[in-house]
Parts: sequence; structure tokens; C-alpha cells
Amino acid sequence: MPRCCGASLVSVMGGEGSPQSLGLQIQDGNPRNKTALAPGHSLMDWIRLGNSGVDLTGVGGVPRVVTLSELATHNKQNDAWIAIRGIVFNVTRYMDFHPGGVNELMRGVGKDATKLFENVHAWVNYQSILQKCVVGRLSRGSVSGTTASSPTENAASSTSNCSSATLNLITSCTTHSVNQENVSDANLLNIKMEWRQTPITFILFYPTPRNYPNMCYQLTRINDSKLAYKLCFGSNVVIQELELTGEVEWPPVCFRDLEMREMTFTFTKRKVELWKSYGTQTVLRETNMDNRMYTEYEVLANILLSKLVHLLVVRAKDFLQIIPIGRHVEVKMNVMGTEVSRLYTPVPPCLHPDDMAPNYKSDCLCFMIKKYPSGALSPSITALQIGQTFLVSNALGDFMTEPYDIYTMYHLIAGGTGLTVLLGIIQQALARTCVRSINLLNFNKDEDNMFYAKELEKASTDGRLKVTHILSQAADTWKGRRGSLSDYLLEELIGTGKNNAFVYTCGPAGFIQSAKNLLRKLNWKPCQTHEFED
Repeated sequence: MPRCCGASLVSVMGGEGSPQSLGLQIQDGNPRNKTALAPGHSLMDWIRLGNSGVDLTGVGGVPRVVTLSELATHNKQNDAWIAIRGIVFNVTRYMDFHPGGVNELMRGVGKDATKLFENVHAWVNYQSILQKCVVGRLSRGSVSGTTASSPTENAASSTSNCSSATLNLITSCTTHSVNQENVSDANLLNIKMEWRQTPITFILFYPTPRNYPNMCYQLTRINDSKLAYKLCFGSNVVIQELELTGEVEWPPVCFRDLEMREMTFTFTKRKVELWKSYGTQTVLRETNMDNRMYTEYEVLANILLSKLVHLLVVRAKDFLQIIPIGRHVEVKMNVMGTEVSRLYTPVPPCLHPDDMAPNYKSDCLCFMIKKYPSGALSPSITALQIGQTFLVSNALGDFMTEPYDIYTMYHLIAGGTGLTVLLGIIQQALARTCVRSINLLNFNKDEDNMFYAKELEKASTDGRLKVTHILSQAADTWKGRRGSLSDYLLEELIGTGKNNAFVYTCGPAGFIQSAKNLLRKLNWKPCQTHEFED
């Protein structure tokens, strides 16, 4: 079973901090329209307002589907909605914080302002600035006067699928999967890439393609002005080789928008200037990608999270890969002359920005590994020193979170190191505004086997995450819950099946089977549960 959890986090949202720490690249799209903001209306003040718990959405934080006609009714300064790339934002409270002034922002209110936004300041990271203002998804429907949406708008609108209207229709076990195999070469080679720039930065932007959710990204630096992107979905791989106009620094700052599933890669230019074009691009397709490929990673940090569990932060030279949530990799190293390997799932570098993994940058992977004294690999890999190396494969597995995005409540049942596989699920759920509650049951033998407890406690200050630690052989000093997996415990802490809820389970094989049987007794349908099995 994978012992570490998915999704290498590339930017952390939420919590107070500088705009840079939130992944924001703020530039004035039109300096002539820049307006002096009143005291208390800086970007940092806006971030603090968003973190204060105030409902900036105006709809209770539950995303909904918005028609063009409904959008048009919210066209006043005190009731202002705006649509950008298929997502509707409530910008009423943002009016006085907008650097371009109220009048400039009002130009896009009550309508789809995608083209206006692109023309004025397309490079602004509006997803980060307005992340707490999401009303829902724009439905272009059959409304008179509707024009065809752009590919960008279609891609964005397909990524947010958790409206209250949809949830009310969850009465049966119908799930939808995306076929990523039977696709044409033309569709593969037309994977959309957008670029933007400032005099200082060069930004590559990948909207999530409608047919390829949870795409894997690999990026290789060939030299200071040449990059190779591998975009992987199933057994299909597209390579985009970019010969840039100028030289850029490595690594880029990567940002994964877990709400709308978009990826951006922001490079710092070595020479401050505006390019006339980004350069040239060659697009190729690889086939027969079932073989595993390995890259050497160097240890940057190895710290103890508990008496038994280590956190390793590792980095490859001139290479990075973004592992989708719930996917795993194969780790290999030589132990006493024998090649030993094991599957692990990379974990987020943190759930709260105060707990960022040491030495972490966006080209790193993080692993949480428990040391088993008689294990074949764990004693050796947890003993690695800074500068030592081991091999890591490309992303493996086919798990996707998208089919389960319609749910607004998540229960997670973790047995021992099974917690690590669920950390990425928690990270994504916390990033999505439509998720109302995340309930984690963390089962362990004793306190020596617990890890990441303080970090989970800090992440639970969000208000939506509830964590219950349960020990089966607790010491007398333990003040928390005692017991093991049982029907009465699950009935108390999870309850019977609900249409708007979903359950993830991860742990040893026997633990998973017991959880499955108990959940069936509590009327949880098979389509409402997922087990990360061996």
C-alpha cells in the first residue's frame, strides 16, 4: 500500500502572509487607470478580510450554477457579480480594494468579462485574489444573445462541478468516468497552453482540458532558454518543447489551483524586458508509456515527525513533476548491494502555511515514511543524510478525484500510515469553497505511532476540518478517544449514509476490509466510498 499521500503542493492558499507567499504576481494592467486606495484597503488588508471568516460569496459559500440572465441582475456597485473564464465571482466587497478603481471594475460587472480582463491585465492571478468570492460556475445555456464561449471558458467551466442544484439530484449511485484512452492525435496535440508576461516574469498557464482531468505534468530544463514539458494522461503523453526568446531562472514558481484545477508556471526573466513573443514551440506525441522512468532525487531535509515517522524533502536537478492527488511513485535504492523498491505517495509540503516543509520549493517532492526496524527499505531511506540520493519514478496509478467533486461532505478513515495517503485529499478539500465539512478519524496503536497531530490541529482552525485521534492501546495519560474500528464507533462519528457525503479509507488491508463491511451496514453505497488498497 502506498505509505505517503498525494499531490505535491505548489502554492499554499489561506492564512495571512505576503502576496508573494500566496502565489500572487500583481502588476498594473493599465497604469493610467491606477487609483489611490483609501487607508485600510491594501492587498494585505483584502487578504486579512478574506481570512476573517466573512462570507464574501454572498451565497453562503455554497457554489451554484449561474445563468447569464441571473448574472446580468447583479450589475450594481452594492451587488456586483462578474464572470471570468467560466467562474462567477462576487466582487461587491472587492470594489474599494481594486487598484484600478470602482469605475474600472464596474465595466465588467453583470456580464462575462473574460475578454475585457484579458485585454486589460491577463497576467493578474485573479484566482488567488478572488478565491474567497466564488459564487459558482457560469452556465451559458440557451439564453438569447449568448455567444459561443472560448476554449478557455469551456475548460474552466468544466472544472467546478459542485453546485447545490447538482447535490440535490444525488439519489442514486451513478458516477461518470472520463475515457482518456480513445482520443485522437489531433486532440492530444492541441492541448491548450497560454502565456503571459511582465517585464520581470514569464508565465505559462494550462487550463484543465475537459477530456483530461488530473493530468500529470513533468518539466525539464534543457538550458536557460529551452524547456520540455511532458503532459501525461493515461498512456498518452504530449511533449511541448519550448525555445524561449530569453533566458529564465530555474525553478519556476508553480501554482496549482485546486478549486478550478489550473496550473501556472511562473519564471523569472534573467533580463528585465518585454518579449515580442515567447519563442517557438515543437509538439510531439509519445506512445507506449507504460514503462516506468526514474529520476535521481537528492535529499534536502530529513526530519522526525514522531518517534517512528520521517519527513523527507527531495529535489531532482533541472526537473520537476506534479503528481496528481492520490497517485503514487516507486522509490528505489541500493541496500547492501541489492536494489530495493517500494511504492509511496508524495505528501503536501504543508496543510497550513506556518508548517511549510523545510527547504521546500516547487521542484521538490515530500514523503512521510515510517521506519520499520525489519523493513527492507524504510530503515535505509529514513537514515539518508542531506545530499544523498535515491531514484523516484514517474506518477503511477489512475485515481482521479473529479468523479467525487459533487460531494460537499467528506469522511476520511485513516489506519496508521494510511493517513499520509489522505493528506492530499484534505488539502484539496480545504481549497474548495463548496466543501462544507471534512471529518478525519485517525486510528493508531499508541502515541508513539501518531504523527502530524499538531499540524492537523492547526489546519483544523479553518473550521471545516474536524480531527479525531483514536488509540487502541493508549497509555493511561492519553486523554483522547480509545478503541478500534467498530460499528458503534463509526455510527457515532460518521453516521449512516447521506446523499451529499463521501468516505475515503486508507490503511492496512484488514483495516480497509473491516471499514468496507461496517460502512455497508451503515447504508453507505459503494459509489459513496473509495479505498486506497494494496
